[in-house]
Amino acid sequence: MPEPPEPPREKRDHGMRYLFDEVPNPSPRVFGVPCPEHVEVLSPVIPLLETKAVVVDGLLRGVDDGSIWSLEFEMGSPDYGRLIEHHVAVARAYPNTRVETVVFWGRDRSKPHVVQCGRATLEARQVFLPAMDGTKELRRLRQVVAEGQALTSGDIMLLATLPLMRHQQSMWDVVAAAAPLAVGLPPNLERGVVSAMGALAYSALKPEERPFLLEVLGRMPVGEELFEDLRHEGEVRGELRGELRRARASVLEALEARFERVPASVREAVAGTEDLALLSAWLRAAVRARDMTTAEQVVLGTR
Repeated sequence: MPEPPEPPREKRDHGMRYLFDEVPNPSPRVFGVPCPEHVEVLSPVIPLLETKAVVVDGLLRGVDDGSIWSLEFEMGSPDYGRLIEHHVAVARAYPNTRVETVVFWGRDRSKPHVVQCGRATLEARQVFLPAMDGTKELRRLRQVVAEGQALTSGDIMLLATLPLMRHQQSMWDVVAAAAPLAVGLPPNLERGVVSAMGALAYSALKPEERPFLLEVLGRMPVGEELFEDLRHEGEVRGELRGELRRARASVLEALEARFERVPASVREAVAGTEDLALLSAWLRAAVRARDMTTAEQVVLGTR
């Protein structure tokens, strides 16, 4: 069986943003975060420059105190630089307002006390999902539905993130048991829950485990539609990754051919960018720069 494509990060994030838009009150309080009880959803797109913006996974405003809560979902090794950039962008967009960042750790087993990148340190509220008892939550949610009670906003948030919690069964079995609990919700909200649940689970699984999850979701109309899109986007993303690899190699090869030694900071910047236009500009700089110092200034000054 061919290996399923790696899902684009945007697909997982879009699933969560769609959920935030549909849940009446998506407050992180249910995860133990000291967030306001009632929140309103804001646009997750934060303008940074005239031609650039950062997009957080979720952005909320406390109804009572006006505080701003930025939500981030991290599945693997955290990108600390991105988290700090997002926090700073949100703080600048909402000056004189208390801005808090909540990081949901989905797979990383080391729970840091702070988010740190170089000299910058971000103290964030943290939700370590693998430490939560998912078996207990799933049992409780099934009981709520069995008794004919309506799921609260907090229940819906827990349901969507249930696959990332600690369970006694496989993740695809958890999704198979949990996704039907969303069937009684309004159609848009049902789609939001299953989309978020499936995309988060897919991102957290090892490649060889993903076909089992796709098989489970394929039995659900909402899941089938979601992952048909995901497969297509994954293929497109795979083509983009190939272009990025070639573009990064071209920049480094040009620098090595001209100056022999390439500083580690430049190598890291080249390896870390996913902007083909920027890599093209760096390639031109590598060809035209009079020395390595000039090329380094261009790369580090425009990343």
